[in-house]
Amino acid sequence: MSEFSETICGISTPIGRGALSIIRVSGKDAISIVGKIFTPFEKLKKAKGDSIIHGWLQSSLKKKNLDEVLLFVFKSPSSYTGEDMVEISTHGGTYIPKKVLQLLVDNGARIAEKGEFTRRRFLNGKMSLLEAEALLDVIEAKTEKSLLIAEENLKGKLHKQIEKVKKDFLEIKTLIEADLDFGESDILSFDTRELIRKIKNLKVKLKNISNSYKRGKILVDGFRLAIIGKPNVGKSSLFNTILKEDRAIVTEIPGTTRDLLEGTVDIQGYPVILHDMAGIRPSGSKVEKIGIDRALNMARNSDGILFVIDASEKIDKADKEIFKIISKKPFILVANKSDLKKKIKKIPFTGEVIWVSAKKHSGIDKLNKVIIKMIEETIPDYTEESITCTTERQKEKITNAIDSLSGGLEIIKEGKDLELLAFEIDEAINSLKELTGEITSEDILDKIFSNFCIGK
Repeated sequence: MSEFSETICGISTPIGRGALSIIRVSGKDAISIVGKIFTPFEKLKKAKGDSIIHGWLQSSLKKKNLDEVLLFVFKSPSSYTGEDMVEISTHGGTYIPKKVLQLLVDNGARIAEKGEFTRRRFLNGKMSLLEAEALLDVIEAKTEKSLLIAEENLKGKLHKQIEKVKKDFLEIKTLIEADLDFGESDILSFDTRELIRKIKNLKVKLKNISNSYKRGKILVDGFRLAIIGKPNVGKSSLFNTILKEDRAIVTEIPGTTRDLLEGTVDIQGYPVILHDMAGIRPSGSKVEKIGIDRALNMARNSDGILFVIDASEKIDKADKEIFKIISKKPFILVANKSDLKKKIKKIPFTGEVIWVSAKKHSGIDKLNKVIIKMIEETIPDYTEESITCTTERQKEKITNAIDSLSGGLEIIKEGKDLELLAFEIDEAINSLKELTGEITSEDILDKIFSNFCIGK
């Protein structure tokens, strides 16, 4: 358990109009510092851990009552941070929370840095680095499915799986080191084929976790869906209709949208990030050309595409050129303006056509079902029981462990010194320790915890 010299404080709720505000105080002097501005102090002084106390905060000016509050008192090590901790529940607004924070600083506390409460929780051994990242995913969850993955990892699902793999590594390491320490001949005391089998099994387990990053990124960050087509086929109208809000300007003038617009929508638990963009066509306008270049770049980097055509116009050369651009990506062909007289006789493109009218809001339910099908085909192995990694850092550390195993297999295959094999196994174990936070650096911690707010 680490002991920090400074007591920290921070506002944990948004500042502004609201019923309540929570100010957190954590550290060895948390109770005494709060006691300097709280009455009746005797209640706080006698408080046991996990207790709630009613009273008043007093301003330093003539000890006038500032606000009626509840104090939630936690004693080390049974608190969020593992330290003595007080959470002050005040009335909301702007003035009172800021004034309380200033009084705490005046009496010896320091304003917390971003994520410092959770950082202390991690450093005090109350959560792994994987669980800290999962907590951030919980806070930023966009949909039920993204929340489910985050909650499971916060409860230690991924961490427990990594610990099982690490235990298998340690067994292999023990086997090798026993032979290094006590082997008296060139004959190995273990079956090489069995060792290879164990290492290959570990590679499969780690690759399965590493491969889960794609679905983790999609389910946590969102499935990026680019809406692409000629000008004036109704892309912005479709964008607004799916989002159920007026985000994009819609006119009958071709080329109205020149920059990228983004909106997130929950489609049956899947977070979908829609991108509305400039219509694709030859253009002499410098501004429109920039918009088209951005649109094409976004299409290339998207997870999927809604290719929109105009059902009230014939398929032309421009439609065909766009199809050539997007045909190698997963796409859904959307025939918009189906409420008008159809001029399309035959569609020369592969795939099912979804007929919609963004103006009349028809066909959107069918389109949403096809979008879900596209997402599920992109992440075919996903079930609610799946082990999932969600950050690039996690994937990198797991990949490093896999690379070390590959190196170990080459050493066995080439009959090299066992000490080299032991080194590769150590490297794999250290990669997993970096993954869970047993081995880490200040730079990595700064990068992770700076994504939290000050009060978390």
